[in-house]
Amino acid sequence: MDILDTILTNTYTTADLHHRLRILKLYFETKQFGGKFEFSPEDLAWLNSLGEDFFSKFTKENFYNNFLELEKKVSLLTPLIIYLSFEPESLQIESINSWLKKNLSQNILFDIKIDRELLGGAVLVYKGVYKDYSLRAKIQEQSGIILQEFKKYVR
Repeated sequence: MDILDTILTNTYTTADLHHRLRILKLYFETKQFGGKFEFSPEDLAWLNSLGEDFFSKFTKENFYNNFLELEKKVSLLTPLIIYLSFEPESLQIESINSWLKKNLSQNILFDIKIDRELLGGAVLVYKGVYKDYSLRAKIQEQSGIILQEFKKYVR
């Protein structure tokens, strides 16, 4: 498994990916070149989850080249953009990831954006394809029927 695949094993969103890349770079810089930095317990747990085999791929000599290659691969990723009407918590993000893995049978990085006008459901955008599975879209699709029904009761 290459470096990026290892990182993506338990990294679900683009925001998490960029945060973890910063943490990883900071970790190696302090380890290889000295310095002191206090990592959060969550960041330490993630770093520890990577395993010794992962860390053995980085040396003082190849660190920057490996990181440049990693950043190049990250820039080529196309995340699935998910619009929600609320800010999901970490448990909900894990649930979304599980659903995506189960239904798409692959690890996919996603980016969550907030659209407070959705009324429920979600909008998905991937490689230029836009799919609106929100209640707002359903109401707009049926607006003629809904207005006709309301007119029956208005005099």
